Amino acid sequence: MKKWLLTSLLLLPGQSFADCSGVHCTNVKITRLVITESGISVGTSGDEKKLDCDAGTYDYLKLELGHKNYDSIYSLILTSHTTEHPIWLRVSDKGSCKISYVVSDK
Repeated sequence: MKKWLLTSLLLLPGQSFADCSGVHCTNVKITRLVITESGISVGTSGDEKKLDCDAGTYDYLKLELGHKNYDSIYSLILTSHTTEHPIWLRVSDKGSCKISYVVSDK
């Protein structure tokens, strides 16, 4: 029992938890990209229902084409999706879930 507990504790710091809560999705993988006339819709490995904003019927986060950093954010999201690298997304706190910015850590 002590060996199991010690092994579990040693492995725990290496584990990273991915989920959505409040106004962000932390350490999630991009699972779906939907390209539309108004921008892109993003599906993640997190539970978008836990966000303060409304992710809609399909639990998507939106990056609107009019966002001033659209190209940079889209590039980082696409790279994350292609490489399956986890990403951190900040979204609006009310209304539809609009992506404000994204963070990628190595």
